[in-house]
Order: sequence, then structure tokens, then C-alpha cells
Amino acid sequence: MRTNLYILTFAALAALSLPATAQQRSNARDTFLKNQAYSEMQRVSGQVDVLESNFQDLSSRVRRIEGGDGTKGLKAEVDSLRAQLEDLKREMAAMRSQIVNELTAKISKMQKMQAPPPAPQPTKVVVGPHKEYVVQSGDTLSLISQAFGTTIRKIKEMNNMKGDGLRVGQKLRIPMD
Repeated sequence: MRTNLYILTFAALAALSLPATAQQRSNARDTFLKNQAYSEMQRVSGQVDVLESNFQDLSSRVRRIEGGDGTKGLKAEVDSLRAQLEDLKREMAAMRSQIVNELTAKISKMQKMQAPPPAPQPTKVVVGPHKEYVVQSGDTLSLISQAFGTTIRKIKEMNNMKGDGLRVGQKLRIPMD
């Protein structure tokens, strides 16, 4: 199991070190993290299986002993086995909680890595008498400037725009001359 993890780690590091696009590196990183999480889940699942098997064995022993002649030795054995069962139950609950917490943290980390960066905020806004306009499908700066009797340059300055691109639903401040 550990050898597989080392092989996956080496393969992911090798893939990340090759020249590639940002998307390819991101995909390689995501694949590596998913494989790592899958390997960890398999390891923990194996541990849980062992605990559950031990729990079943102890439960079986308790049932066999309780069905016996009821001597003091058997009673002590039953009490001992019950204590072991309770310890196993607590250990299983703790392990399940740990698994959930680890997986939640890993999923959260992966989601944060995939989240798009926040849009940059305008640093300088020219304010003056203006009217707000919501961009509609087919609008261009030229059409909007003609409709409101202003210039493209003034619209771009008032809205701190670098290029001519518009988005449907975008709110523009239109200078009133």
C-alpha cells in the first residue's frame, strides 16, 4: 500500500515538473490529490475492517460463553470481553470521526484550489453627473455612446474600463454632459 503511494507521489511530481499549461498542471495536481485521498481511504477502510472483524469475533465469544454453565470463570471472561467490546466501539467511533474530519478537510482544500480567483475591484472611479445603464444583448460602447449623446472615452473613464468588452447585465455609469 505504501509503495503504491510512493509511486503515485513520484508520478505526480514528475508530471508537475514537466513544462505544461496551467490547466494541465492543475489537472495533474487534482488527479494526484484524488489518488492520494483514495489511497488514504483504502488504508483507513482496511483498519476499520480489522476493527469490525475483531468486534464480531469478541461478540461471538461473548454469546458462546453466555450460553455455557454460568460458572464464575465464565462470568469474569464475559465481563472482560464486554469491556473489550466497549473499547472497540469507542475506538471505531473515534476512527470514523477522524476519517470524516480528514476527508472533509481534503475536500475543502480541493474545492478552494478549484475556485476561480475573485474579480479585481476598480481602483479609480470618475464620479460626476451620470445615469446608470444595464448592458443588454447586442450592446456596444459605440451604440451606447450614440444613444446617450456622449463619447466612448467618457464612458470608459467613468467606469474605469481598460478595454471595450461588455457583459450582458453589466451596470454602466453614463456621463450626462
